[in-house]
Amino acid sequence: MPSAAFEPRVVPDPPVWPQSVVTVVGNPRAGSRTAAAAASVAELLSSELGTPYRLNDLVDLVTFAPAIFQGDDASDEQRAALENAIDLVSSASLVVVATPVYKGSYTGLLKSFLDVLRPEALGGAVVVPVTVSAAPSHKLLADQHLRPVLAELGASVPVPGVILEERDLEDLQVVLSTWIRQNAGIVQATTIALQPIAEPTPAR
Repeated sequence: MPSAAFEPRVVPDPPVWPQSVVTVVGNPRAGSRTAAAAASVAELLSSELGTPYRLNDLVDLVTFAPAIFQGDDASDEQRAALENAIDLVSSASLVVVATPVYKGSYTGLLKSFLDVLRPEALGGAVVVPVTVSAAPSHKLLADQHLRPVLAELGASVPVPGVILEERDLEDLQVVLSTWIRQNAGIVQATTIALQPIAEPTPAR
């Protein structure tokens, strides 16, 4: 009788690409150009990698900002929106995080949201930073300040951020096409590599 150690094992299929791209927008203005740019990045990245793009996976923090800053003093609806956002972001394997450059860094709204996430909430996730600046001299600042916080939360940031100036927003598809071509494959490979691998199941 063959040893159990030599019994054939059923090996699961390789990890699959995630089902969505979650987007977090940290602009304190509703309907901002930052939100539009972030949505374009997420949509183009989804299209390049064959992942469905869903508007429900876009988290615009300004829509429930009182819950972030006021806690229990915010409305039930806003607190529920915050909890849903935390769950969505914490369970994502790919997150686009977008912010304008404010005072040489990213926004306080985005920082406050990241502060309410649990430790290692982004562990196992790939994050793509997107920043929008008004002046060329400021274009790298938000990305430089944001990456250490994302790393503290466990995120992997394997590619350069999408660094935009306001003038880039006029022809965004052209500006993004080069970034997508150069980085989409790395994003996909890293996301798959970070997915947990199930233990092989012994054949019965």
